[in-house]
Amino acid sequence: MPRGNADVTRSKLLDATDALLTERPGRTPTVAELCARADVNVAMVKYCFGSKSGLLDALLERSLEGLAAEVEGLARSGLPPEEQLRRHVSEIVRNYVRYPYVNRLMTQRLMLAEPDGVDRISRSFAIPVRAFYDELLSAGRAREGWRPIDSTLFFFSVVGVCEFLFSARPLLERAYGEQIDAALVERYSAHVAELVLNGVRA
Repeated sequence: MPRGNADVTRSKLLDATDALLTERPGRTPTVAELCARADVNVAMVKYCFGSKSGLLDALLERSLEGLAAEVEGLARSGLPPEEQLRRHVSEIVRNYVRYPYVNRLMTQRLMLAEPDGVDRISRSFAIPVRAFYDELLSAGRAREGWRPIDSTLFFFSVVGVCEFLFSARPLLERAYGEQIDAALVERYSAHVAELVLNGVRA
């Protein structure tokens, strides 16, 4: 298959997987379902990605690279540290709306404990985001008097608090009778931002 056609097919499969995982939370579609949505032959999954696992890894990497790019944009923005952190938290929450499957998929891939998969997730997301936190927390201490904070622990704390609303969505809906809509996302973004900012202030 010519390279151009392969790239188009690869993109179609990634987009189809993104759509089906978004439409069906908690359920991973079959290869047949993915290929039917992408309108490609089932053999293309192996041709383009090596396996279904390879396809899921590629989708996860694409999603995480998008999140890391947003962090890079904030780092170059010149905004004060507090405003950068507020916007960053809001972006993470909104990205869980945009990619509702990303944390479940990342957890699944990490639990397999395959070194190559962990390294890809580290390079595309964990390492650049922690580097952003290193610089942001340092600037916050210098310019706004923030307290000293371990950037590795801060990474897990921020991502964890932003994510749980979405991974525990059935609990939110059945126990508390609330739905994730635009108004709740706005409330949650502001709520988490204040929690995080109050945590870094002296």
